[in-house]
Amino acid sequence: MSSQLTQLQQKDLPKFRKKLIKRQKGICPICKQKIDNPCVDHSHTKRIKGSGQIRGVVCRACNVFLAKVENNCVRYSIQQDTLPQILRNIAEYLEQEHLPIIHPTEAPKALKLKKSSYNALKKQYDGQAKFPDYPKSKKLTKPLEKLFKKYQIEPEYYKK
Repeated sequence: MSSQLTQLQQKDLPKFRKKLIKRQKGICPICKQKIDNPCVDHSHTKRIKGSGQIRGVVCRACNVFLAKVENNCVRYSIQQDTLPQILRNIAEYLEQEHLPIIHPTEAPKALKLKKSSYNALKKQYDGQAKFPDYPKSKKLTKPLEKLFKKYQIEPEYYKK
């Protein structure tokens, strides 16, 4: 393309999009996959230093993601001209080795006791005392755990 700017007309957009897709060999420059639901991407003039110029054709999902990244730069006081380097830094950061420590909010969820497992235990119960109710939380309670051990029944849990 020449350095002279040309204003594309709306009626010419579909033909131009096809031409760009062919030039890009049908590959989205962001996800590097076959373009799905193509969008002609451009630098919005509403943005700081936005030019309105077309950058290429991308997948709709990549276009939406890119818009979210660009729009949130302003919200989080990231200068638009530093965005490419910040994204490179993010990529490097995400690829580095993780620490061998799990965050407190990511603790394993308590397993949920299958009702059928509870019923199997109840069938084996000898009735010497009141049988504990099936817990509303579906978590294995201490009294039920003791009974499972006493009757040598392995409690079964719902899949996560």
